[in-house]
This record gives sequence, C-alpha cells and structure tokens, in this order.
Amino acid sequence: MLFGTFASHIYHKAHQIVESWLDTFEKQGWVEWQNFLSMEHAMAIRQEIEQVQMKNGFRQAGIGKSNQQHVDTGQRGDFISWIDRMESLPFTHKFIEQVEGIISELNRNFYLGIQDFECHYAHYPPGSFYKKHVDRHSSGSSRRVSMVLYLNPDWKEDDGGELRIYRNDGDFDSIRPQLGTLALFLSELEHEVIITSRDRMSITGWLLNEKIL
Repeated sequence: MLFGTFASHIYHKAHQIVESWLDTFEKQGWVEWQNFLSMEHAMAIRQEIEQVQMKNGFRQAGIGKSNQQHVDTGQRGDFISWIDRMESLPFTHKFIEQVEGIISELNRNFYLGIQDFECHYAHYPPGSFYKKHVDRHSSGSSRRVSMVLYLNPDWKEDDGGELRIYRNDGDFDSIRPQLGTLALFLSELEHEVIITSRDRMSITGWLLNEKIL
C-alpha cells in the first residue's frame, strides 16, 4: 500500500511538470525545461559526444538548404555530427526515446502533426556563435519545433553561449546552456547563440511534420 501511494505521488508530480511546460509552451511558443535529464545521464551523453568526436571528427556546420548549403563562419561557427537514430549510442538513444514522448504530448495538445525528427551533436568552440536566424524558412520547411539539449556542467553567466529567443517587440529571452536543460521553441521564432568563451556541447534537433525518407 505504501509503495502504491508513493508511485501515485511520483506520477502526479510528473504529470504536473508536463502540464506546466505545455502551458508555458502554449503561452509563449518556447519553454526552458531545467533538469530535463539527470546530471548523470547528461554527462554520459557528453562523454558519447566526445567519443564520436575523437573517433570520427565533426564537420563545420553550414547554412542554407540542400544544394545551396555552404559554410559561412561569419554567420555560424559550430561543428556538428548527425545522429543516426537507429544506431545511436546508449545514453543518446535513451534521450531519443524521451523525445518521442514529447512529440506525443505536443501532437495530442496542439495538433502539430509532427511525424518525425532529426538531430545532431553540436560543438561550439570558444569564440564561436550563431547569428540571428530562423529554423523554419518562409520558402517551405518541415520543421515545426526546434529543440536543444544542453550538456555543459557548471556554466556561468560570463561564459556566454546563451540561446536568445526574440519576441515580436524586438526584446529577447535567454536560456543558459546548462547541463541537463532542454529548450523547446517554435521553429519560426527568430533566435541566436551568442559568442561562447567555453566549449559548448549540445544535441540540437527539429521535430518535423513529414517523414524523413
């Protein structure tokens, strides 16, 4: 009986957390979910990133779509490695399963029609940034919701590297890239990554309204 009561309490608390982030997302189009992952899980993913980077290397990220994509270090300076979801490393795979739960909640509550998602590891070396941009282009894009899982322990305010999400009035809200924090925002919102003074690691991804072929 005691276990049943405890389990019910845990379920109720988890339900309250989900309801809270859904409400925030509906009101402002973005949400900062601190401690989405435990410190242990987030650090394990960071170690997987470092493992992939050491084995295969990362490539300089580009801008533009498909055959028009090109590298522009004046616009963005991060390095990436796309994640094959079917062959992802164990702790990354566990996070991917949690993203599938988020997709179910977003579709059930907001009818976004999300059918798939894609993601990559991202590394911003010291001195790098990503200037103001949108992820869902007016010319057409399947990206509905952008997400970033941050993997940086003990991040301080003067380390920079914050995500800025711009409002219609031109002002912005900031999310610090702290270990275990998940940022979710509508892909048409203008945003940027300010210059970082430390190595900044994350998983960046997009929830799509069509299947990846």
